[in-house]
Amino acid sequence: MGNGGRARLGPALAAVAVLALTAAAVVLLLRLERAHAAERTAAEAQAAALRAADAVRNLIGGLEGQTQNATTNPRLVAALDANVDQETLRDLLLTEPWWEPYRRGVDAFALYGDESTALVTSRLPAAFDGRTMVRDARQGHHASSGLLLAGGQVVAATAYPVALNGRADWPVLVGIKNLDVAVLSGLAERAGGAVALSDGRRALVAAPAAAANGADELTALKQAIDVAAPGMTTIGSETVAALPLSGGLRVLVGVAAPASTPGGLPLPWSAIVILASGVVFAAVLFVVLGRHPERAPVAALVPEPAADGPATIGRYTIVERIGQGGMADIYAAVTTGDGNFRRPVVIKRLRPALSIDPNAVAQFCDEANLLAALHHPNIVAVHDFGRSQNQFYLAEEYVVGRDLGRLVERRFLAMRRPPPVEVIAYVGVELLKALEYAHGLTNEMGRPLGIVHRDVSPENVMVSARGEVKLLDFGVVKAAEGRLTRTEVGVVKGNVTYMSPEQARGLEVDSRADLYSLALVLYTLASGRPLYHGDTTYGLLMKAGAGPSVEDRAAIRELPPPLAAIIDRGTATRIEDRFPNARAMAAALEGAARGGAAATASLVVQLFGQELREESHRMATFSPPDSAVSIVGLSSG
Repeated sequence: MGNGGRARLGPALAAVAVLALTAAAVVLLLRLERAHAAERTAAEAQAAALRAADAVRNLIGGLEGQTQNATTNPRLVAALDANVDQETLRDLLLTEPWWEPYRRGVDAFALYGDESTALVTSRLPAAFDGRTMVRDARQGHHASSGLLLAGGQVVAATAYPVALNGRADWPVLVGIKNLDVAVLSGLAERAGGAVALSDGRRALVAAPAAAANGADELTALKQAIDVAAPGMTTIGSETVAALPLSGGLRVLVGVAAPASTPGGLPLPWSAIVILASGVVFAAVLFVVLGRHPERAPVAALVPEPAADGPATIGRYTIVERIGQGGMADIYAAVTTGDGNFRRPVVIKRLRPALSIDPNAVAQFCDEANLLAALHHPNIVAVHDFGRSQNQFYLAEEYVVGRDLGRLVERRFLAMRRPPPVEVIAYVGVELLKALEYAHGLTNEMGRPLGIVHRDVSPENVMVSARGEVKLLDFGVVKAAEGRLTRTEVGVVKGNVTYMSPEQARGLEVDSRADLYSLALVLYTLASGRPLYHGDTTYGLLMKAGAGPSVEDRAAIRELPPPLAAIIDRGTATRIEDRFPNARAMAAALEGAARGGAAATASLVVQLFGQELREESHRMATFSPPDSAVSIVGLSSG
């Protein structure tokens, strides 16, 4: 081959190489997109199953309230006190207008004189067996509720005793709601997918979603009934999540995967852009190298590395990189001025890949605006917010200390025991001061902002060498107004390990969700490990959505006083059983927190003293040379 042929072959090979690399990048991107789509669908199915299970629990709770109210009906109580005969009692409950609201409110009811004798029944399923429920209600003097099978039909049932003065053999009223297709259709609408109830062997009742592909989801549900245990499975393009209910039953929810290309791979715009760019670049490369092969080697097209020297973001010079979050790169930095002015700061810079995402930018701006309005000694302060070369950054207070996660890890590694009780209580009290302040904020019109942090976790709490405790990272905060972004119903945000049940289920949350998370943080401090364990995010989400198990409760109650009682109440599954507000929870901890400030400072110095001294020296002596260059464009790791 002559020189001319080799000259033409070189550019062609270079262009082919570029096209091959482009094709490989597109295939990799499509595979990643498919994996991400599967993860999103799995998360949607998890949240949908939690919503469906929660709807079933709400239905049972509503039936329980109806039946309890009916047992206090003065005419019913008077008839039972007078020991009217069974026929008269039956006539009263089946015909009298004062009992009509309850007759209409339930699908069936029965009044039991003892565990096996029903004095009055109305539309009661023939195979219904409520003996155990009636016995439990009578012996415990409280409601006994759950799901039961009656002749293959699923019913929600509740038994509630009718309190009679001077009598020990209280009658028991049983109310029933049928979980039929009509009820499940409502659950499917709320859950966002097809819903079925199963005993593990067959679908007892099922309803499709309102969506066009609801029938496919229903078919997938019925094929997934043989899943041996609650979990996740995929049938065709449908993802099915299963959760346990009472009575040995489970709820299954099927959610359809996103639409895909005929080949089964989603085709995002990013893939189209990469492919088009690769083709254009290969064409340009072929033309340029073909025209001047001796002057334009491929290496010349690769950018030169950035000059040596520290980077800058806006007016801040980077000292070192100290971490990376889900949205931002974190740096230690300094800003200087006339008269030897120097201020160390922490820079959170929105990651470059997210700078073109409007939702990510809006959420980052939300955090900046909210932090700018928060002025409290137990909340990390914000000094500045801006944009440098089209990349957003936030400059925050620099705390000479470590986060609680590292403190717990180092303490147990070095001494194999938890921090002193006064340290744990003191950290709790200080964080509760921050939460009390944030929860109580109002706007200029005096209306509550309704702030809920939603991400109280050890990694979002800084403890300094002076004993200061500061809450940070308001990136996923919920507020009633003033935010650019909103969290959709059913979307779960925050650290799953420290979530309240209602947050894990994707439901509305209030300030008591933060108190629940704080109680879990205190448990981690006192035990050296989180309360919930799981190999997958899905497993943790299921545990968080259910709340502490019997074993978890036993572990909590083994903690030293008063932590055991406070954490036990703080992690109550029922919101109404928790502390009503941060001030009440802090009051319960204050007695144990005496001397905690000095003990906390001493512990931080003991565990991290040498590191912190070196870090402080580095920040105090760092001098930005004139050659400092912008960090924009440098690798973020």
